[in-house]
Amino acid sequence: MECLEFRREAGADPRHLETEAAAHRNACAACAESLRRTLELDERILAALRVPVPDRARAGRASVSPGPAALGRHEARQPGRVVGFPVVERRRWMALAASIVGGVAVGSLLWVGSPRPSLAEDLVEHMGHEPEAMLSTPSGADPALVAAVLERAGVRMRPGAATISYASTCRFRGEKVPHLVVQTAAGPMTVMVLRHEKAAAPVNFDEGGYAGTIVPAGPGSIAVIGHAPTADLDEVARQVRSAVQW
Repeated sequence: MECLEFRREAGADPRHLETEAAAHRNACAACAESLRRTLELDERILAALRVPVPDRARAGRASVSPGPAALGRHEARQPGRVVGFPVVERRRWMALAASIVGGVAVGSLLWVGSPRPSLAEDLVEHMGHEPEAMLSTPSGADPALVAAVLERAGVRMRPGAATISYASTCRFRGEKVPHLVVQTAAGPMTVMVLRHEKAAAPVNFDEGGYAGTIVPAGPGSIAVIGHAPTADLDEVARQVRSAVQW
């Protein structure tokens, strides 16, 4: 089962996974995190829907609305007093207000709390924007261009650490990040230096024909992506992480 297929099935019924989907969740950290966020959102929505509604029967026994004549006599006996809503009407208004607040809360949760696409999903989507960069070539890019791309992100790479055939500054998740292609024995690999994306632990993913890994590095992380299943991700990630100077 691929990641996209798992997320479609989990999105339909996240609490009851089929055997194959459960096995994929256990093997894929990115999909497990996506499922956790979906379940957390479900709980938040259910909590917002648990709005107490006044008991109509109890409210009906509490008071009966007086007629206009009775209100007039009451006001005559107590001049200057402001007459409020009868108890039953006030409780109905309170119930209506509670329902409106509950609806607004649910809408806010759906807008603000909806799961953001995972980092792996965004990386795979970004790969589709520059497919021409993932080409095998014996020649490297201009070292001055590579240095300039890295410098814009506040990083440097130890000279001779890797053969970089492509270097560009890309807009990714609202930030400008270095997008590199490194030539390896297993073929070209994309490297994204993500200063603004923290990773607590390495995360591997296999999605959309790509295999990738996201590893903690410096203040953020480094992502290495190659064509599945030939990518030697761990070795390339180790080399790049040791070569990047923050």
